Amino acid sequence: MLALYVYIMDKLKRSYHLKGTSNNDNLRKNRAEQIVEKYRQDQYLTLKEVCPTWFERLNRGLAKKDRDTMAHDSKYCLVGEAWGFTGRHAGYYIAPLIPFIGCWTCIKYGNKMGNIARRKPATINLHSTDFEPTITEFLTHWNERHAGITKKLKR
Repeated sequence: MLALYVYIMDKLKRSYHLKGTSNNDNLRKNRAEQIVEKYRQDQYLTLKEVCPTWFERLNRGLAKKDRDTMAHDSKYCLVGEAWGFTGRHAGYYIAPLIPFIGCWTCIKYGNKMGNIARRKPATINLHSTDFEPTITEFLTHWNERHAGITKKLKR
């Protein structure tokens, strides 16, 4: 999906650099940008769409129970919610199944978030800003590889 988006943007950019800058060209360019922007908005899911429960928890701040879940329970952590709380991303906890039904990259992001939750002292309240770079990377990966799972779960 991302490759298609980049291809479309490149084609649009090249076609407008070759043409003059008349009003018609500007109108066409604006319309093309609107189409591409609409396409991108329809394709890229936000944290609120992928993990609504954890989105709310992170906005409120994580309680001790939530921190423990994030740090120790991959089925019910943020990544687990994205997978529908099934544990499928971890191969249903059977390591040889991970390459076939799960995702090593998702497991790594879950571990990164768990490490963040473990490292911060319990007296400090965790918010989405503490996880922001990792969550952004995870959402990019999710949108490129697993967006269909979210769409299936929404049905």
